[in-house]
Amino acid sequence: NGAMYLMLDVRATGLTGDEFGDRLLEDLAIAVMPGESFGTCAAGHIRVAMTVDDDAFAIALQDLVTYAGDLEK
Repeated sequence: NGAMYLMLDVRATGLTGDEFGDRLLEDLAIAVMPGESFGTCAAGHIRVAMTVDDDAFAIALQDLVTYAGDLEK
């Protein structure tokens, strides 16, 4: 009855976790929690909940990684 999460560093995109999360939701309909919600030590990160089935998660994670790579400076 627990959950698993990933904290991913998105600072190489030049965006904050808030900005990245907002753009990801708008552009790909993938919802994440910005790291800034967890304090300054998590700023520039996003929290990804592993709460969907494995196949859907793999697709969404690959889309997220590709999206971040396209934004990377």
